[in-house]
Formats: sequence, structure tokens, C-alpha cells
Amino acid sequence: MKKRTILLALLLAATGLSPVQAQKKYKAYIVSNAHLDTQWNWDVQTTIDEYLKHTLVRNFYLFKHYPNYVFNFEGGVKYNWIKEYYPSEYELVKKYIKEGRWHVSGSSWDANDTNMPSPESFFRNILLGQQFYKQEFGIKSTDIFLPDCFGFSYTLPTVAAHCGLIGFSTQKLQWRHNNMHGKSKMPFNIGLWQGIDGSRIMAALNGKNYVHEWDGGDISKDNDLKNTAKSSTNHTIYRYYGAGDRGGSANINSAISIEKGVKGEGEVEIISATSDQLYKDYLPFDKHPELPEYDGELLMDIHATGCYTSQAAMKLYNRRNEQLGDAAEKVSVMADYIDGATYPANTLTDAWRRFIWHQFHDDLTGTSLPKAYTYSWNDELISQTQFNDIIRMGVGSLASCMDTRVKGNAIIVYNAMAAQRKELAEAYIDSPKKPAAVQVFDANGKEVLAQLVDWKDGKAHIAFSASVAPLSCSVYDVRFGKSSKRSSLKATQNTLENSVYKLTLNANGDIASIIDKRTNQELVEPGKAFRLALFLGNESTEWPAWEIQKKVIDKPGTEISGEVKISIAEQGPSYAALRVERSYNTSKFVQYIRMSEGANDERIDIINEVDWSTKDAVLKAEFPMNVKNQEAVYDLGIGTVKRKNNTNTAYEVYAQQWADITAPDNSYGVAILNDCKYGWDKPNDNTLRLTLFHAPISKDRYKYQEQQDFGHHTFTYSIVGHQNEPLQAGISHLAESLNSRLAVFNTPKHKGTLGREYSFVKVNTPQVVIRSLKKGEESDMYMIRFYEMQGKAAQNVEVTFPAAIESAYETNGIEEKIGEATIRDNKLCFNMASYQPKTFAVRLKKGNVKAAPIQNIPVQLGFNSKAFTPENFGYMVSFDKKGNSFAAELIGNQVTYDNVSFNIGKHEVKNVLKCKGDTIQLPKEAAGKKLYILATSTDKDRQATFVVGDQSYELEVPYYSGFYGQWGHKGVSDGYIRNATPAYIGSHRHTEKGNDTYIYTYMYKFGIELPKEAQTLILPKDDNIAVFAITLSDNYLDDVSAANEMRALPLETKK
Repeated sequence: MKKRTILLALLLAATGLSPVQAQKKYKAYIVSNAHLDTQWNWDVQTTIDEYLKHTLVRNFYLFKHYPNYVFNFEGGVKYNWIKEYYPSEYELVKKYIKEGRWHVSGSSWDANDTNMPSPESFFRNILLGQQFYKQEFGIKSTDIFLPDCFGFSYTLPTVAAHCGLIGFSTQKLQWRHNNMHGKSKMPFNIGLWQGIDGSRIMAALNGKNYVHEWDGGDISKDNDLKNTAKSSTNHTIYRYYGAGDRGGSANINSAISIEKGVKGEGEVEIISATSDQLYKDYLPFDKHPELPEYDGELLMDIHATGCYTSQAAMKLYNRRNEQLGDAAEKVSVMADYIDGATYPANTLTDAWRRFIWHQFHDDLTGTSLPKAYTYSWNDELISQTQFNDIIRMGVGSLASCMDTRVKGNAIIVYNAMAAQRKELAEAYIDSPKKPAAVQVFDANGKEVLAQLVDWKDGKAHIAFSASVAPLSCSVYDVRFGKSSKRSSLKATQNTLENSVYKLTLNANGDIASIIDKRTNQELVEPGKAFRLALFLGNESTEWPAWEIQKKVIDKPGTEISGEVKISIAEQGPSYAALRVERSYNTSKFVQYIRMSEGANDERIDIINEVDWSTKDAVLKAEFPMNVKNQEAVYDLGIGTVKRKNNTNTAYEVYAQQWADITAPDNSYGVAILNDCKYGWDKPNDNTLRLTLFHAPISKDRYKYQEQQDFGHHTFTYSIVGHQNEPLQAGISHLAESLNSRLAVFNTPKHKGTLGREYSFVKVNTPQVVIRSLKKGEESDMYMIRFYEMQGKAAQNVEVTFPAAIESAYETNGIEEKIGEATIRDNKLCFNMASYQPKTFAVRLKKGNVKAAPIQNIPVQLGFNSKAFTPENFGYMVSFDKKGNSFAAELIGNQVTYDNVSFNIGKHEVKNVLKCKGDTIQLPKEAAGKKLYILATSTDKDRQATFVVGDQSYELEVPYYSGFYGQWGHKGVSDGYIRNATPAYIGSHRHTEKGNDTYIYTYMYKFGIELPKEAQTLILPKDDNIAVFAITLSDNYLDDVSAANEMRALPLETKK
């Protein structure tokens, strides 16, 4: 007996358990948190100035006094703000992380919504977070930590597992109004959750209340913990406690309860746990067959239904940034391969970080207060501009090596999709006189369908049908002259017709009929119409922006029929469009119903321009189809999901870029695509409805949300008829093509060894698509990610590059090596499972084509003032005569943007030239080069005249601080974007009292093409214009200029 006791004691010692703990019936992983909404009922300034500070000081106190207290905190952006605004406390955070007291949770750059961000954004959010944690703390997080988020996508386990994460926790499913898993609101307390591709992570779905407080008693005896554990696998539970929304910490009584509970003698073993300890204790999961499994999505039934639609401008800007970020990285890789524009890693990271933190679950979801969105819109518009500039630089590199010698005007068409496609392209081409007509020829010299849309101020607006290779730049030739090309496009007052469809409008401008001429199939239910429908009486008693009640959309929709005007907007060879104008009270609606020929002909695009000012309503686009199925297919970005007609637990659901109803025998189907909308419902077997605006009425809470989308909006949705089921019919390809616009650039004419079309990569099957191509975060290899798109295994996939592959290996989603790769000369070869993401690192053998190097020469300036101050010394300089200055700690000694470098003066001495008509002597080598000026205005946007020789250059120099741009939200903000390139963006400024939190400072880059006799530069006679640096450059990348607008911009309402 004595020997048994000794052996048992030794065994318990080896496991780290006391005899009391070993006999306990239940186990509770108690997880502290201080969930901090980066914006919600407050703005980002309040978060940084107040709530982050409280989070630091309160947890530091608990660490000192309660040795078993462990703190969990998520969001890389918040750690970055601590580093920026609280550097001393940041060092303490590092210390506590090393000691295991402060735990980095969540893995991502911020605690993002999981439904509306694309899967690639989710991957990037995790990559940005993990990179920061590795660089700053030498660690990685292992979990997705989302105490408060509005439902969870089927793709979450897939994304998490591919990034090497092992677990996920939440408490939000308790907010479901209905039981959705038998008699429970969740499938289990703890178990395994399987994603769309079959990957599994562990999930703790019943964290209870993340703001729970203990009373100072011994929680090892807590009845609630015991009762919950009784019905949980292995009598084990995962429980949050702490503070919520405004950050902070657990209260002192809770910390006392932890101390007592860890040493307590009750039936519950208390573990003061890190957020991932439970998952680690169950590794490997295959050894725990007792864990229940769930395969499916975990959406909310009601408390999310409005989030898919609220704050429409944010959703448009977010979708555009996702597309532009992808396009910028891809073309930067192409330019890097030919040693062209330097890969802009820092600017790309800055732009991704800037907009992606707004995918936080109270920001992109549309549930924050109006002032918060003024910061969000500004960040979104800045990131769009940065990505846009990067695309132009990358295309400039490639264009310099291409043969652009054409008869007419040379343009470059950039296709960011890694797939061959046909798409309508638009461009603005210099033309001193209004041309009679236009001809466009492709890279092979073949004339394509084209038309002159408009001419104004010396610019011809043209459209043409482009056919482009996968991930490519192609040279097109624009000539002004009559074309002999003819197309089948026809337009009358109420009909449109191309080679695929014939469309008819009714008297109200709704689509009464679409005949697919290929099959003679009618797409519209007889007697009905594809139309806009208002659902009036949109009452929400408690959570207006969050929720659309089912009873609202169960009502009959009201047609929009005020002041209807139908006209032919455009009738040309490449596209034709009908314009439908109408109103409902003070809301105005203009729709352009468009068909193409020789381009995206399978798509009927409905381009919407809406001035929205309607309260107490939901606006939907309604599609009663002439096909029936009890289920519709919804796009999740990675994979699809089938959902039935509306029920009490699933009536307003989300999807990414498309949804579809196809007949059960796959004989015919109709898909609806979109470029920025996420909310859908299916009231019956043959109707899909896309939600466009959610205008709730509230009795008392959040009254401002009644006007949350008042302003001007643009968006597009499209109709596609098809045979076969949607994945085989290429609906994802058509939706991606709608979202990933063709970028067009004006370019000079010259010879080039890359020829007239340069394609970088292609895949041998449409079943597999490239979703990301970028340079590695920690290597110079190219990281390329693929998705399987048809829900079945893909065999013998071959990816072809322009040169031999020197080396390659497989990585996870955060670019860590996980296996070898098969390469055959210039081909990467692999197989994929259904809906699987796969990522590889690839190094290519360098080719013979190399872009010319760029030389930058700084121009010496006689500075006469100061602009920069170090931390805590803001009182020493008043740059703007109001006591404010640039933060020197953010700037460094050089600013580089668009491959142009500017030398920055030191903060200890004079470092800015406030203009007083100064004459700058230019060096001899200046003649014929480009002159770049880094400047800003101290008080407001100003017109400034710079003179070189006898030539004057009028430049608009914007104000150095405030917002770069805003969406025009009625009663909140004027719509505008500054017409200048922000080369430097500082995330705070200094005042006499300290940091001006999240108030940006800007330095703008201006370029002047110098004449051959350039000797002097005369600055403006205006000391409100501040010049920081001037650089001479032979930067040929700027010879390429944008011919169309790739950004989604606000309507200008600022006077």
C-alpha cells in the first residue's frame, strides 16, 4: 500500500498535479481578456488615448499582486499603437510576455469579422499579425480569438489551419435568438470544427460572458462552472472573464477568485489559462476521438443580418482595396523579376495594415458611430491610392521593356487576374479635337470592337472589348478614325440585345424578360420582373445596424416607380446601355443596364448610382427566376455553401461575390454577381434577393443609424444565365472579372524585348486559381497561393512561369515551409483536395530582360525653418503657427515613394524651406530630367506656382494634416479626395501638449518634366508652402500615366 502511494505521488508530481487536483471531477480553463473594440461607440483616438492606457496600467497592477493571473490580449494593431504611443509601457509588455503573464492571442492584425473580408484578407490579417509578433516578441500566436464577432464563416477553420493555427474561441453564439443545434444554440462546448476543405481546428464555442466578474470567492466550488462542465466533453469547459469593449482588465475580485480557485478544494480544477492552452493540451486531436465534430458554418440567426449591408461605402472601399492590393502585389512581382521598380514591401505592408484593421467586427460591419467612420474612410481612400500608385509603377517597369511602337496612341492593358479573359475596358486618351470615331487594335494587331463614349477637355473617353492573357500586360493601339467592325448589339427604348441575350424592360424600367438566345431559355419568371424592391417598416428595437428582422422582408416589396425615365445611354459596337432613372420620395436612382459584345458578353451588368435618403426601409434587388431549386449556392471565396429558402434561423445570409439558383438537373441556372454587397435572402424556390441598403428605424438606441447610408453610392450587380452547375459554368471566373477591373495606361512608344504581350504565369486548369502572388515577408522568393474552385480533387495541376524554377517548396499560409515541391523546368506541379488552399515559395531563374536602373540626385536646399520635433518636445516648434509639428520619430532620414527618394533634414536643425520666392540653382545634369518636389501647405489647400526658366507650373498643394479623403455622408462629412500623391504619411503629429493621436501628417510628391535648358527653379512667393526636399531623377516609370480610374472614389461634394 505504501509503495502504491509513493508511485501515485511520483506520477502526480510528473504530471504537475496535486493530489487534490487529480481527484477533481471537472476542469475549467479560465481565460481572462480585455476585449477592446478598436472603434464602436467611440473613435480610434479614444481607443488609443484612454482604453489602451487603462488596459496597460490595470493589468500591470494585477500582475504585481496576483501571481496566478494571466492576461490574454488580441490585435497586432493595438500592440503597434502601444509601441507608438506608450513606448515605456511597451517594454513592460515585452517583459510580461516573456514571463508568460501577458499572452498574445488571436494571431491577426486585428480581431476581424470573418464573413465579409475575402479569405485572402483573412490570410493577410493573420500574416500581418504573426509577422509583427515574431519580429517584436519572438513568438507566434496559435489561435483565433474572437469573443465578440457576428457569426463565423465556414472558411474560418480552413484559413486558420492553413496558417498553422490550432484553435478558435468565442461566446457570441449565445447571442443567437434560436436553438440551431437541437436544443442548443451551439454544436458543442468544446470540440473540433471542420472547415470547407476538411481541415479541422479545435473550437471552444461556449465562453459565456467575456465581461464576467467573479465575486472574490473560491471558484473551484462554482456551481455554474460545475453544471456547464457536466454536459461538456471530458467534463471540461472554456470560460472567459474580464472586461469588454473598452479594454481594461479583470477586476480585483476576479483576480482574487482566480488565486483561490487555482488552490481551491472544490470539484472544479481551475486553470488560469492562456487562450490556447486547452487546444495545446488536446494535441494531437486525432488522439481524442471523444471530441465531438461539427462540419458547417456558424452564422448568427438575427444579430448579424444587418451587418452584411450597413455602411455601404465602407464595404465598397474594402472590396476595392482587396482587389487593388492583390493587383499591386502581382505587378510588383512582375516588375521585380525584370529588376524594374523596387519591390515596395514597406508601402504594401503600410497600405494593407491601414485598411485591414477596419475589417474589425464593429467597423466593416457598419456598427460604429459616424465619427469613427471619418477615420475609416480616410484610411480606405489612402490605401486605395497607395495600391493604385504601386500598380502604375509596376506597369511602368514592364512597359519600358515592351514594344509599344504602334501607329496610333499606345496603351497598356494590365490584367491582374491569373486567367485568360475577355472584358470591357475603358480609357481616357489625349485628343485635342473631338474625334469622329475610334479604332482599337490588340497586341496581335487585330482590330477589336471599340467606341467613342465621350469627349471633354481634350480627352476622348473610349471603350473597347479586350481579350488578355493571364496576369499580363498587353499593348493596344488606339487610333481615331472610323471602323468597319460591326457587332450584334442592338438597343431600343426598352430592349437590349447582344449575341447571348435579348432583354426587355417594362414601363417601370424593370427587367421583364431576358431570353438566353443560346438555349431559348427565359430567365425571368413570367409575370414578374427583376427589379428594385423597398421593404418598408424596418423597425429595430435594440440593435438597428446589426439586425434586419425577418418580418420586415416577409412583407411584399414596394416598387420604386417615381418619375421614371428610360433612355438609350449608349449604343456602340463594344457595349450598349439603357438608362433608367426613378425616385422614391427624396431618394434618387439611376441604373445603367449594360451588355457587351466581344467582352464579358455572358454578363448583363446593372451599374447603379443612388442618392440615398430613405429611412425605415430595406432596399433589395429582387430576382424572381424562371428556374427553381429549394437550395441556392453561395460563394464563400474559398468554396461554396448550399442554403435552403428563408427560415427563422437563416433568412438573411452572407456571400462573397455571387449566389446562384440552378435547376436540380443542372439544365439551366441564373447567377447574380456583385462588386461590393454581401447580404442575400431566398424567399422561395425561384427568387434570390441581394440587399443593397439597410435603413433601420430605432425607438431610442443608436438613432444616428437611421441615416447611416445617407449619401451618394455607386455599385454594380450582374446577371448571368448558364447551363450546367455554377462551379462548372465558370461563375467564379465571371465574378472575379467583374471585381478585378482591367487597368489601362498611356505609354510612350519605343521598342522593347518583352514584345507586345507579357504574361507571367498560367495554370493548366480552370479548376485551380491563383489568389495571391507576392514577395516573401522574410525572403526574396515569390509566394503564390492557389485555391481549388470546383469542390473536387484536382490532379496533375501545372503552373507555368516565364523562366525555369530554380527552387520551390510548399508553405503554410504565413509563409513557413511545410514540405517540398515538384518542379519540372518552368512548371510547378501538384495535386489539390476539394476547396483546398495551397501556398508555395518559388524562386525563378533570372531572364535576360532587365529594366534600366533609376538614378535619383538630391538638390541642396537652404532650409529656413523647422517642421519636426522628437517625442515630448512638440512645444519647441510650431510648423503651422498653431503649435503643431511633424513627429520626427516617425520619419527617419529618407522618404521614398514611387521609386523616388527624398533626403530629409535632421530635427535638431532647420529642416524645411518655407517658400518666399526663393531661387534654387539646379545642377547641370538637371536638363531633360524630372524634378520631384516634396511639399505641403501649412494652413489649407493652396495653389502654388513653381517656375523653371520661362515656364510656370501651377500645382495644388494640399494641407499637411487632417483627412486625405472622405465619403460624403449627409450631415457628417463632405465627399472629396485630395488631388496629390501622399509620399509620406505620419500616423500622429506633435502638439505643445504631446501627441495628437491618429491625426495624420502628409508630405506630397509633385513632379515636373524639366525643359532641356533648365537652370533654376523659382519657388512660390508664399511661406505657407513648405518644401522638405527636391530630387532630380531619370525616373522613366512616370512616363506611364493612368488612362482609367481604378479606385472607388467618393462623389465630390466639398465646396
